[in-house]
Amino acid sequence: MKKQILMIGTVILVVLLSISSIFAQDSGMKKMDMAAMKKSPHHLVMMSYQHNLLTFSKALHDMSKGGKLEDVDLARNAFAEIKRSMEKMDEVHQSHMGKMSADMMTMMKPMMKKMQSENTMVNAHITALENALQMTTPNVTDVNKHATALVLQLEKMDKSNKKMKMKM
Repeated sequence: MKKQILMIGTVILVVLLSISSIFAQDSGMKKMDMAAMKKSPHHLVMMSYQHNLLTFSKALHDMSKGGKLEDVDLARNAFAEIKRSMEKMDEVHQSHMGKMSADMMTMMKPMMKKMQSENTMVNAHITALENALQMTTPNVTDVNKHATALVLQLEKMDKSNKKMKMKM
């Protein structure tokens, strides 16, 4: 009887260890996929465009700080780079999405929802900047307000990306 109980206990233990090992491997693979994603060319290029967005947003913010734009053409050039970087980021993202498997799309859904929300806010400020800078005499208050908001949003996104890198 003791041998049977010991044998049944051993079998149960082996089954439980096997099951936990399978779950651990599955979880590890998801983390590994995220680590691989962070090193992918798509992600690296998108992050480069995001940093470009941040750099030109800071420049536009600094140009409009004093309530006056010294060089409107230069401010418009900085904005053109902001808009171009966002468009290029979207192109890279769409290209990458077209190459993702259905399983990867499902796994990425929560992250994609967050990213879409962030991009909506960024695009709203880009549109507002465009409207302010298209005027013959740009509304410097609006330029500064939206450039500031854009910098804050992009810095928040950058901090979020850095936290994800540290977890890996």
